[in-house]
Amino acid sequence: MEACWSCGCPTTPSARLAPLPFLACSSCGFAQRDDRDLDHYTEGGYEEEWSGEYAAGASLEDRRRDARVRLDWIGDRIPPGGTVLDVGAAGGAFVEQAGLRGLRAWGIEPAPAFVRHAREVLGVDVREGLVQDHPLPAGELDAITMWHVLEHVAEPAGILADLRAALRPGGVLCVEVPNADSAVARALGLDWPGLQPEVHVGQYTPQALCRLLERLGFAVLELSTAPSHVYFTRRDRLGPRNLLHRARFDWVSRPRPGRAAGAHDLLRAVAAPRPGA
Repeated sequence: MEACWSCGCPTTPSARLAPLPFLACSSCGFAQRDDRDLDHYTEGGYEEEWSGEYAAGASLEDRRRDARVRLDWIGDRIPPGGTVLDVGAAGGAFVEQAGLRGLRAWGIEPAPAFVRHAREVLGVDVREGLVQDHPLPAGELDAITMWHVLEHVAEPAGILADLRAALRPGGVLCVEVPNADSAVARALGLDWPGLQPEVHVGQYTPQALCRLLERLGFAVLELSTAPSHVYFTRRDRLGPRNLLHRARFDWVSRPRPGRAAGAHDLLRAVAAPRPGA
């Protein structure tokens, strides 16, 4: 049986996600696709579906707002004028907003339509391809961000090792993924909007994300969760038939006394290279 991409322990077919082709790890709670399609960015309509949204002004403003929220979260960890790499930069909104705060920001993005949007509409430095297509300077980056990227990456140890080597001492890796152990995920099961099994090949729990980062020589400085409505961006276009689903999401995600702080739909981590690792 295939080893867990997160912690390396054995996996078995996931009962929770059946009949979807996922393998689950009983040690860290991670689930990974057993028939992953690594070309999903340019096949199956993924790039076409999302790139169309970047042409819409409201969608771009939403992404700029999200970028500002993320910069507020990590800004104190990056020195003034620091160098930031955004992996999976999409249409370039985070790179743009980081530059407006005086950071030297650039991005890498595999989808050509997103790269064109970043360059031609926002005028920012986003380079087409994967991380392995762009050799990174060793030990020079102040921060690397991965906003909803890891869940798309099969066997992520390789890319994370490369990124760790590119960080300077004291530099940080900032990650955000859907939280597969959130109250919403557990309540909705296969209807959870964050599941997206056609493109999310990895389903992360807080323990799984920590185990992955620590196994690859990172020290986890912060782990937190936050509520999200982002997965309704596309669903809302379905009209009235989505209202019941959204009402159910709003109900299960509503704060209640006694609810654990880790119950929210977004999982965030800040990690730094561990000296001597």
